[in-house]
Amino acid sequence: MENTNGILPEDIFTVFARLGFTTYEARAYAALSACGRLKIGKLAKYSSVPQSKIYEVTASLEEKGAVTVSRDFPATAESVPLKQIVSSKVKRYLQDAQTVLEYVESIQNTRVFEHLYRTRRASLRINGRFDLPSQA
Repeated sequence: MENTNGILPEDIFTVFARLGFTTYEARAYAALSACGRLKIGKLAKYSSVPQSKIYEVTASLEEKGAVTVSRDFPATAESVPLKQIVSSKVKRYLQDAQTVLEYVESIQNTRVFEHLYRTRRASLRINGRFDLPSQA
């Protein structure tokens, strides 16, 4: 049965992939979400991530803002709520989009933009594709 946003629970690894997680990262994050704070060795066991890769995986997840890792001995990790991760990614995406929009607006009436436009038009003609509309 589907929930309101069309994602089935068994598709959670698809969600993780769309968030940029590798398979090992998704397994580790899922194990932390289910179990809470875990020692890194136990995390490797519960997530089926090889012991030789688990520190690299948790470091990557920490870099992505998905987990917090203690520097105690033995080290432990805990997941950040998924909603917080998604909100952070959306915020970054919107900031990046705003930056791109501002850049495009800043070059729109410049020689750089005109050069790009003319180059693209010439490329389309050479390749036999449709032509862009003339500049008004």
